[in-house]
Amino acid sequence: MKKIFIITTIIFVVFAAAVGFSIGIASRFAIFDIFFSLTPTTPLIQEANILLLGADGSNELGHRSDTVMVLHINSEKKEASVISIPRDTLAVIPGRGLDKINHAFAYGGAELSRQTVEGLLHISIPYYVVVNLSGIESLIDDIGGVTINVEKRMYYIDYAGGLDIDLKPGVQKLNGKQVMGYLRFRHTDGDFARIGRQQNFLKDLASELMKKDNLLKSPNAFLQLLSCVETNLNSREILGLTLTMRGAYELGQVYMTMIPGTDLMLDKIYYWKPDVAAVQRIVEQFINGKRLASSG
Repeated sequence: MKKIFIITTIIFVVFAAAVGFSIGIASRFAIFDIFFSLTPTTPLIQEANILLLGADGSNELGHRSDTVMVLHINSEKKEASVISIPRDTLAVIPGRGLDKINHAFAYGGAELSRQTVEGLLHISIPYYVVVNLSGIESLIDDIGGVTINVEKRMYYIDYAGGLDIDLKPGVQKLNGKQVMGYLRFRHTDGDFARIGRQQNFLKDLASELMKKDNLLKSPNAFLQLLSCVETNLNSREILGLTLTMRGAYELGQVYMTMIPGTDLMLDKIYYWKPDVAAVQRIVEQFINGKRLASSG
């Protein structure tokens, strides 16, 4: 596992908030100023697709990816797009055949997940970032929680699955365990609502991490980020991409969508069957840059 110097937390925040943290520190410590002055002004990666995976427990084989997203970065345009893929999406896993897309991580880790998503979207995805979600839970506790607008009553107990969710509606500050319950809840509204909550949470967490008080926290936050992330990007590539992501975030040019499809039952097992034509349109708009005026 590569331990990187500037890292991301979870999916979109992975890039937006962490760089805000590092830049805030840079203004106070000369060594960071020197580091930035030695960094090429031209991004090392002009344009890239990056697979973002959120894994419960350790980032090891046998664990499924709870969150699957593709981040597209365009450094020249200072744009970023995030495509969320429901974890029950029916896809061809190389060497395994048709199965739920989140099973690819259990069978072959980030590399097999990368190949599977490449086949689903018919694009090249050279990079990946895997975030251990249990590490994010500790990070949230360290910064004193995250303020979230819980849209409805959420109550679900599953002792076998380790879920104990009991949230009331309204704007409130949640601790790490409560946030994980909020993100995982899909008892009554399925995976699409859960993905929407994930995307909203990413923005809330980015705002929380970039507050002055949190920027000046002890190095604990960095240490936690380092311990819960695996990636094939090197530190200089991460730095360039995070700077691009911050620019896109400040310009309001971060676009989010999810893979459309229909419910499907096969042998009493639920799947999300992607709409192939709609997926291709999304790739054209969010990856190939042919975005419609109404998108975003």
